[in-house]
Amino acid sequence: MRGIILSFTRRLRRDEKGFGAMELALSFPFVLFLSLGMVDAFFMVSTKIDYEQAAQQTTDFAYAKRPNTADGTYLVNVAKAAAGVEASNVTVEIFLECDGVRQSDFTSTCAVSEIPARFVSVEIAADQPTHFDWAAWASILGVRGFSNTVRITGDSLVRIQ
Repeated sequence: MRGIILSFTRRLRRDEKGFGAMELALSFPFVLFLSLGMVDAFFMVSTKIDYEQAAQQTTDFAYAKRPNTADGTYLVNVAKAAAGVEASNVTVEIFLECDGVRQSDFTSTCAVSEIPARFVSVEIAADQPTHFDWAAWASILGVRGFSNTVRITGDSLVRIQ
């Protein structure tokens, strides 16, 4: 009996059949999570680029059609259309700086010795859902802090004077 067991263990030690399948089974969860993470990252980066381009397009429009007041409503509409978001996700600031100090009134003038600079700033920000439920997996693993939404922001600033 002892000879049979020793012979079986020697044969089992030399047998390499199924080793690749075992390696695949052990690495599959890691590769799966890595692939899903790359898909989510791709969509987030793509959305960020879209928001950045929409904000840049809006500041280009502001540069072409320069504002006379601090009312940026027409720019909010341009950004909203370009990014495909709600107006509440767009922030437009039109402001004056005198020697680098921000002024409260866009239409005022700087002192003769100060250098005036007028700016238009556009920020587009929205919460985007992930394509994979990371919070569920985090709770299974006992980890907190994951969310199913990510805040994505794109912005642009242009000096118009």
